[in-house]
Amino acid sequence: MNNGRRHPTSVKNKAKSLRQNGFTHREIAQQLGISVATAWLWTKAIELTQEQKTAINKRKNQAAFPLERRKKLSDSARIHLAPYWKKRMYTEETLLKKIRDFYTTHGRIPLKREFNMYAEYRRRFGSWNNAIQLAGFEPNEVIFSRKFTAKDSHVCDSFAERIIDDWLSSHRIEHERNIPYGNTKMTADFGVGNIRIEYFGLLGEVKGYDKIIQRKKDFCEATGLKLIEIYPRDLFKTSAGFKRRLGRLLWQIKN
Repeated sequence: MNNGRRHPTSVKNKAKSLRQNGFTHREIAQQLGISVATAWLWTKAIELTQEQKTAINKRKNQAAFPLERRKKLSDSARIHLAPYWKKRMYTEETLLKKIRDFYTTHGRIPLKREFNMYAEYRRRFGSWNNAIQLAGFEPNEVIFSRKFTAKDSHVCDSFAERIIDDWLSSHRIEHERNIPYGNTKMTADFGVGNIRIEYFGLLGEVKGYDKIIQRKKDFCEATGLKLIEIYPRDLFKTSAGFKRRLGRLLWQIKN
């Protein structure tokens, strides 16, 4: 902090005079070319009157740009910047077609987190589920809206869990569903010996879900169980990424 030794005494005296006349530290700093901290240090012993405090608050509440000035700036922006604004780059039909195209490519409806234009869909259609319906599909097909039966007859809580269950079966990996974490009320999606496999599909989506994930991690660490975590990005980004993730999963199980 500048203690004022580098400034002439006359500057310091001027700062005190300004403060006594009801100027703010910032106003003093601007007038004298010093820092706000220095202005405060020099004048901290000076108390303002109630009238001076009221005058300062009035100045603070005044708009930096009067209404007339703001209107001129707004009009100018519309005239000169409008050609560069990306308002409504997509029609509603184009947005719905993106959902249909995703379904054609991946064989399922997209998760909202997979579309970085989610906010645009919500603005246009009111909600993500509304957009899914207007595109001709049933909302929430992927996340916990109904049960899915795997090829080995295991009942899975989501489409993603069925993918994982079928993959385990296809690699002849014996596994169980809904394995308890000791005497707790928590269960793991899959169990393979001392390995627990979890699909954390609602990370960041449901209040309290992240805490449950952490409790499961803590339990496995404390008891020596191996935990394999799978997230939507591991399954749904690309088919190549999906195969790589499950390949690593197989390696972890065997090692």
